Amino acid sequence: MRRAVLWITLMAVVLATRPAVAQRPATPAGGSTSLSFEQVKGWIEAYKAAHPGNRGKDWDINAKTPSQIAADPAAEQLLSICGKDQRPVIPLMAWEYGGSDHQWVNPQKSALVYCVHTPVKNPSPNWRYDAASDQVTADVYVKFPDQNPCKNQQGASQVAACIGDNTNFEIFVDTASINDGHDAGLSLDNASTALKLILPDGTKAHLWDDK
Repeated sequence: MRRAVLWITLMAVVLATRPAVAQRPATPAGGSTSLSFEQVKGWIEAYKAAHPGNRGKDWDINAKTPSQIAADPAAEQLLSICGKDQRPVIPLMAWEYGGSDHQWVNPQKSALVYCVHTPVKNPSPNWRYDAASDQVTADVYVKFPDQNPCKNQQGASQVAACIGDNTNFEIFVDTASINDGHDAGLSLDNASTALKLILPDGTKAHLWDDK
């Protein structure tokens, strides 16, 4: 009995004197963590092959209505790549609308999938709307950072150096205020946008301002 008491006492001393381990910043999370780069790439290629019409606009899953998505299991699958209150921006499929509609420029230079946080009714650490300044602040991250062609760049250049064309940032901006925020009870028609990039270590870098 005396030995047991002594052992417990020694363990308590060891635990009490053990140095605290610093917590790392939270890393980007969301969607299925079991998905592989090649698996998702296959989904994208299959979806494009199955939807050849409308000059490629039928590829744009983020432009589909809820009823269209509900009737399209493959689109639902692609939309599940990112987590709750996020949308995947897939350069091989994405479009920018307004003025002269166009596909993502030079998608072969970009990452396979970017995840963009989308409007929520209450501010979150990843998305918020400041009504006083009429500005959205939204986070973006690369879904498969190990396959990011700009993974060796520093900070925001991990996206900016592989954006293909600066007009592609508008697709991120539009996604960050998808449906003008109406799904979250907001009106973001004229809001400016500040995009932040979540880096693989969980820290953030300023990415883009749209005023």
